Amino acid sequence: MKKAMKNLPKHSEVDTTYEAKPLAFALSMVLSLLMWLLLGPSLSRLLRPLGIPYLTANAPFLAMAGGFLASKQILLKQPLKSLLTDHPVFQTSLFIKSFLIYFLSATAFLLVDVLLNPHYYQPMTGSSPSTYLLMLPLVLLLTPLQTSAEELVLRMLPVRAINKGRLSRDSRLQLVTSLVSALLFAVPHLGNRELTIASNRLVVVLYYALFGFVVTYLCLKHRGFEIALAIHAANNLFIALVCNHPSSSLPSLPLLETSRPIGTVYDLRQLCISLALVALLTRNQKES
Repeated sequence: MKKAMKNLPKHSEVDTTYEAKPLAFALSMVLSLLMWLLLGPSLSRLLRPLGIPYLTANAPFLAMAGGFLASKQILLKQPLKSLLTDHPVFQTSLFIKSFLIYFLSATAFLLVDVLLNPHYYQPMTGSSPSTYLLMLPLVLLLTPLQTSAEELVLRMLPVRAINKGRLSRDSRLQLVTSLVSALLFAVPHLGNRELTIASNRLVVVLYYALFGFVVTYLCLKHRGFEIALAIHAANNLFIALVCNHPSSSLPSLPLLETSRPIGTVYDLRQLCISLALVALLTRNQKES
């Protein structure tokens, strides 16, 4: 009996993934995107009379989330946890650490830039403390839902499809997967307002592609999508609550409004440093 027990795999080595079904992952992505593209605009128009631009802008992602939930029940037929990570449990500590690193990095860049270039910033006009507090629950609810829907559909499903379910440890496949992920993540964002007003459109496209590539690569190394969920949520919550641009694709009532040009080397530098900090400070993160 003792000998048999010795041959059992350790808890962290237990295979928790389900049968590989690349076609199901691909079809789930297509269904979710169709819901986003076809039903999303209708849902936005339905909610527009409420007069909450942030809700209207996020409405299509509610449709995307609905498409994912439908495909999960019809096509995937597996627990959400098995999509989020290859570990026996969701790596909560990795998620929290990644979120805080990225959010604090964005805060540090903002503070330095406010000191060096105060002419770019002003308190959000038309936003009072009471209005901000009223918007806070909506932002805290919708933003993680929006970013998680994007991550599930635009990153997790295609990555799972390419890797046939379980995230590969092969370096070459990780590189190819990250390149494909960069393309799939960048293309849907080409319709964002930021691209039309950018100082340099190529920089904006490169920003989206870099976000897609590096974050996917980190997820593959950590064998789960905890980092992607955390960073994307931190990025969009910072925009919605702390500092936003008047021409943002996600209009909100943050503490500060900035007129800093979009699509500059400064944006790429901030992204690279923030992602590098996440990679560096989580590199020795151990499994639960």
